[in-house]
Amino acid sequence: MFRMFSFLPPIGCYVLAIAVAVGTYSFQSSLDTGEGNLQSQVTLVGGILAFLLVFAGFQKSIEQKGEAQKPRVSSAEVMQKLTPTESGTPDPDLDIPPQSLTGPADDSPLGRVRARSETMEV
Repeated sequence: MFRMFSFLPPIGCYVLAIAVAVGTYSFQSSLDTGEGNLQSQVTLVGGILAFLLVFAGFQKSIEQKGEAQKPRVSSAEVMQKLTPTESGTPDPDLDIPPQSLTGPADDSPLGRVRARSETMEV
C-alpha cells in the first residue's frame, strides 16, 4: 500500500485518510441493516485504512526531513578535491609559502593596528 501512494506528499496522505474516514462514516450510516456486526466491520476496515494512510504520510514526512539534512557532497568527494595530486608527485605551487604569511603591509589598516599595538607594549 505504501508503494501505491508513494507519489503523494505527506499532506496528500492525510487528506486521503480524512476522505476515507468520512466515506466510511457515510457508508456505515447508509446501511439499513440492523446487524451491528456488519457496521462494526465496516468501521474497522475504514479505520484501519485511514490509520495506514496517516502512518504513510507521517513516514513520508520523516523521510523528507532526513533527505533534507543529508549532505549533498560525500566526504570521499571532499577528500578527493583536497588532495593535491593523485600520482604522488609534489606540486611546486603548494611548496612555496604564500606572501600573506609574512604579515600585512605597513600601510594597510591591519598593519597600522599591529604597529600601534607593538608600540603600546613597550
